[in-house]
Amino acid sequence: MPEEEFLGELSEKTTSVTIKEFTPDGVLISYNLQGTQKGQYDATHMETVDALFKPDGTYDFEARGIDQTDEGDMLIIKAKGTGRTISPTSVHAQGEAVYQTLSEKLKWLNTAKGRFEGTYNTSTGEFIAKVFALK
Repeated sequence: MPEEEFLGELSEKTTSVTIKEFTPDGVLISYNLQGTQKGQYDATHMETVDALFKPDGTYDFEARGIDQTDEGDMLIIKAKGTGRTISPTSVHAQGEAVYQTLSEKLKWLNTAKGRFEGTYNTSTGEFIAKVFALK
């Protein structure tokens, strides 16, 4: 079984929302978020999330993000996952991520798979997640 390691905490806030499409499957919404990643590396973080919210209160999403570390290293992140509404102002999300970086210090992430789970506050636009790496 692969070893799971705590990578850090992602804390971000929504900067813009675009309602992209209404479909029989649900509503497609695009979010832009900015914040920080703190843990094994500290970085500024920005990402775009495309989420399909379904009538049953669940959703599927894909995300593309960039982390810029305090040392100047960059990581490119692709993620996908699922979520569900857990209260009128709270949504739970979980998923997996893959990383790309040229950083010597963080190159081990190129072959790791990320896992995250967190909560999005729909009234404040804040998302906080724990991030893990499977080596």
